[in-house]
Amino acid sequence: MTADSVRWGGRGREDALRLHRISIRRRLTLCFVAIILLMLGGNVLLLWQFHLVRTQADRLDGLDRELAAVLRFQSGLLIFHNRLDVIAHSEDAQRLLTESETLRSALHDDAQQTQAAFKGLPPEVGPDPAVLATFEAIESSLPAHLEAIQTLATAGDWQALRLRLANQVQPLEFLGSEMVKDVDAEVAAERAQAAVNIKRAERRTLWIVTATGCLTLVMATALGVVVTRSITEPLGRLMNGSRALARGEFQYQIRVVGEDELAHLALVFNDTAARLQDLYENLRSREEKLQENEKELLTEIAERKHAEASLQRQKDHLDGLFDLAPDAIILADENFNVLRVNKEFTRMFGYGPEEAVGRWLPDLIAPDELADDAAKSWPLMAAGQRTYLEAVRQRKDGVRLHTSVVAARISLASDEVAVYLIYRDISERKRADQKLRDSEAFLLEAQRLSHTGSWKHDISSGAMTVSPEVRRIYDIQPYEPSSTADFFLDRLRPEDRESVERTYETALREKSDYNQHFRIVLPDGTVRHIHNVGHPILDESGAVVQFVGTAMDVTEQLHARAELERAFEEIKRLKDQLHDENLALREQIDHAFMFEEIVGSSPALQTVLSRIVKVAPTDSTVLITGETGTGKELIARAIHKRSQRSARAFISVNCASIPASLIASELFGHEKGAFTGAMQRHQGRFELAHSGTIFLDEIGELPAETQIALLRVLQERQFERVGGTRVLSTDVRVIAATNRDLPAAIAAGTFRSDLFYRLNVFPIEVPSLRQRKEDIPVLVEYFVKRYAEKVGKQIRKIDKNTLERCQEYHWPGNIRELQNIIERSVILGSGDTFWIDEAWLSAQGSHRAGLSGPLTETLQNQEREIIEAALAECNGRVAGPNGAASKLGIPRSTLDWRIKQLKIKKYKYKTES
Repeated sequence: MTADSVRWGGRGREDALRLHRISIRRRLTLCFVAIILLMLGGNVLLLWQFHLVRTQADRLDGLDRELAAVLRFQSGLLIFHNRLDVIAHSEDAQRLLTESETLRSALHDDAQQTQAAFKGLPPEVGPDPAVLATFEAIESSLPAHLEAIQTLATAGDWQALRLRLANQVQPLEFLGSEMVKDVDAEVAAERAQAAVNIKRAERRTLWIVTATGCLTLVMATALGVVVTRSITEPLGRLMNGSRALARGEFQYQIRVVGEDELAHLALVFNDTAARLQDLYENLRSREEKLQENEKELLTEIAERKHAEASLQRQKDHLDGLFDLAPDAIILADENFNVLRVNKEFTRMFGYGPEEAVGRWLPDLIAPDELADDAAKSWPLMAAGQRTYLEAVRQRKDGVRLHTSVVAARISLASDEVAVYLIYRDISERKRADQKLRDSEAFLLEAQRLSHTGSWKHDISSGAMTVSPEVRRIYDIQPYEPSSTADFFLDRLRPEDRESVERTYETALREKSDYNQHFRIVLPDGTVRHIHNVGHPILDESGAVVQFVGTAMDVTEQLHARAELERAFEEIKRLKDQLHDENLALREQIDHAFMFEEIVGSSPALQTVLSRIVKVAPTDSTVLITGETGTGKELIARAIHKRSQRSARAFISVNCASIPASLIASELFGHEKGAFTGAMQRHQGRFELAHSGTIFLDEIGELPAETQIALLRVLQERQFERVGGTRVLSTDVRVIAATNRDLPAAIAAGTFRSDLFYRLNVFPIEVPSLRQRKEDIPVLVEYFVKRYAEKVGKQIRKIDKNTLERCQEYHWPGNIRELQNIIERSVILGSGDTFWIDEAWLSAQGSHRAGLSGPLTETLQNQEREIIEAALAECNGRVAGPNGAASKLGIPRSTLDWRIKQLKIKKYKYKTES
């Protein structure tokens, strides 16, 4: 060989060695990448298994929270019953009323926390529908039981209260125990499933570690074969390392020699072995923890199985309680198709479970004629509201029952809902209540007719209890404290008090009957004669504990005797006067009794009645203001009836209905020939009302010349007939009324200010019907009864929706409009239920209060422009043939009301003109 060939041969071997190293580098790179990907894949799989274990732990934690919430609610329910039972045995009513509210609040807080716990559970952990149903049943029934317990405690019926606690409240504890059992069973099942899932994850973890190690070993072996072909010693070291890994000796390290690819591979191998060692240690520690958890789970499962058997027995007991419940219980779906009934339902309504299940509930117990009554409750129940109502239902044999029903809507699995209904037969209670009301009404009516009231005096407390007739006799107002004997002694006439006290003390001391005649003085100065009879009530020791008796108003009897003595002297004078009064009364007979009495108890009406009581005994002039149809004449008649002139005539004059040319003749009379058509002398209304009361309605419509004459009557109590010269004196009380704004009329010059001040001695403003809406139900009932009796119809009840519409309606015509609509509805209606056509109220209610919005505002602006244009054209005048009301074709009272509502200053047009 030449030097060149040797040089070229050495260079060829170096090139071959370089190419061989490049090939080894590529292979080693691929092997390293594969090993790293394999390890990463194994780590991902291990992390996935750890995530599954953590998910199971979170699920068990949610179930534990659910069980803790239910146990807390059950504990609160046990405390609620035990506390009420202890207080019931102590028979302390005040303590029961005080602590029952505290217990109610605590139990309500527990219920709220339980519901919050249910809502806070993970999506995959939901409460059992049976638990929700039991919880809703307990929560819905507790308020009704607590109210009944408070009522019994107030009445002092402790025996009934303890029976109710034992028979109706204590079963709720069994319902709570069943709820706890259901939740505990669910927790046990979930724990068992979690243990299985964790065991599976543990096995998968071992498989992943083994598979990852085996694959790594295979790849390492392949790498050793490749390296062995090139470098024997490094490959041997790698093979030894692979064998060490196969034996599980992850702490094995390869000695690194040089800096070539094999050396780098040895470094990677050592790092991989170290990581596998860490991974193996981590897995081994996790396996030990899983084994410890498994042992704990097995111990807990054994305990849960024992508890499950106990809870199953309690569930069987609860099922027995469902069938033995004293009330009829129905479980229905959201469409009210029956799912389950208990034995009490079969006894109450006559349908067996096989007949009831699957049928629509209204078809079973609410036939067509009761459909309206049943329709009131179904929408409330379907809307998810907890409902309590009393209604008539029908048995299978057709017998009607008065029942009370408590209903609640509950959620089931798969977004299904159900309705729990608890029915109770209250027919006996209804009959007893009606019998009691009839007895009380009979007694009160008998006392009213005989002017005899009953009273009771409790000796130990000094409290006085009197019947309504005694309150009427003594003229006791609702706001006056009349619960003591001193109140009634203060009403005695001073010269009679000492005798009454001495006689009553003698009766108490001697335990004998009490019989006394005395006089009382009412707040208005009226004296009444009372005959009082009493009887002592003794206890077992013979001591007087109560005095009961009757008080009879004998004033009329005494007055009757006195009146008989004066009767013959008055007969001749009254004969002539009655002849004249009858002429006027015939004209008033159609309007004399617009209402039989004042109906209502609203604060606004009570204010008016209080003012009537104060002004009626006097002779002061009264000015009554208010909208059309509010009953101003009724107020005037009430004042006259309670005045000292009540035995005299009440003459009513509508100043707006009499032509201006005849108003003076009607009020003051005229002489024969005073004007064309005056064929004989005519007595005016002031003459007919002598010694009585004259009511001048629509006083704002009086012409100017008549206002002057009326002013003279008020100032001097004198007047002259039209066409006459003789001055006549009159003793008459004047009551005026108007719906006009008299101060505004004074400003416009259409009404005299001096006449206004003479009339406005005692003003009374009658509230509109929309200002006393709480009186509408009473007024509706009063008018329905009145017109039903008039046309001979039997109306037993009033539609609830009708009452609601009546209270929502604006009533621009006030009581007169309400009266007319009810009379029309009674005439057109049929059946025993009163109702009003909704179209009548909506059609007439175009000006209802509370309307708002762009459209309403536009209509009001247009209406204001039309009214203002009419007022400007009529020079600000509203009434009369040339007034704005006539021009617009609407009643003057309606136009006045709209002017007031729209706040139009009508008199500025007269001033501008």
